[in-house]
Amino acid sequence: MDISLLIISSIYGLFWGAILGFAAVGLTLLWGVMKVVNLAQGEMIILGSYVAVIIFAMVYNPFAGAIVALLLGLFAGFLVYWALLHKLVGKVEKITLKIEMSTLLAMFSLSIALMNFYYFIFGDEPRGFGLWNIGISNIKLGAMTVRTNVLLADVLSIVSIVVVYLFLERTILGKSIRAVMQDAQAASLVGIDPVKIKMLTAVLGIGLTTFSGFMVLLYESAVTPDIAHKYAPLSFVIVVLGGLGSVIGALIGGLIIGLVYGLSKGIVTFYNAKMSDPVALAVVFVILIVILLVKPEGLFGRKR
Repeated sequence: MDISLLIISSIYGLFWGAILGFAAVGLTLLWGVMKVVNLAQGEMIILGSYVAVIIFAMVYNPFAGAIVALLLGLFAGFLVYWALLHKLVGKVEKITLKIEMSTLLAMFSLSIALMNFYYFIFGDEPRGFGLWNIGISNIKLGAMTVRTNVLLADVLSIVSIVVVYLFLERTILGKSIRAVMQDAQAASLVGIDPVKIKMLTAVLGIGLTTFSGFMVLLYESAVTPDIAHKYAPLSFVIVVLGGLGSVIGALIGGLIIGLVYGLSKGIVTFYNAKMSDPVALAVVFVILIVILLVKPEGLFGRKR
């Protein structure tokens, strides 16, 4: 077994893990504050990817596409909240199992609608930036060759996570979100309006999710609707591993999942290269089962 190949696979996994971590930030906020399991997570990620592709085709500037993806995501979060979630969880102080199932079905319906919309508009043809690449196309890191687009996606993902973390920790609105996450009833007693905070959380969570679609596009080079089926389950694993509502937990969880995926894929490649990806993904979901059994609140989650 070639140790150098395992090291390279692990590093590639960490690169991917940082992007996965940021893609899960919006989900952990929605799930942690509103107890809404966003089953349309994957479709909202690639919504940002498709928006970036469309804007790029118009102005040949990928960063303009990233900005539009973020703005559209914020607006989509507002629409989703008022159209689907407000009547279900907006004024509810205690989320019951019935309410959770109602939001689950609502988001599942949105997921199916978006997926079919993508197939109708874009088909299954891969869409991306073509040959565009920032700076030079590749950078040599020892024995590794890394695309600059991947490095750019990692930098943007980590910087975005830091910004969100500082917003939640240092600003009044961020502290209000954390207060409602811990106890909506107690937060309302000190003057915090849970309804407004839930709306803000939906806007911020979905906006960040669509914005992460730009990073996913940089990493994948091109996207198809099926990409949603890959990133949505991984986001759930990361949120459970990192802990509900924890932004740092999403980053650490993403890095752990990326590392495990890279190591597993590197090991299986020695025996059966064709099965390396399916087996690596299977190992990742075994981690989910172990976490649920051993530490269900996650690494940075709060015991209830």
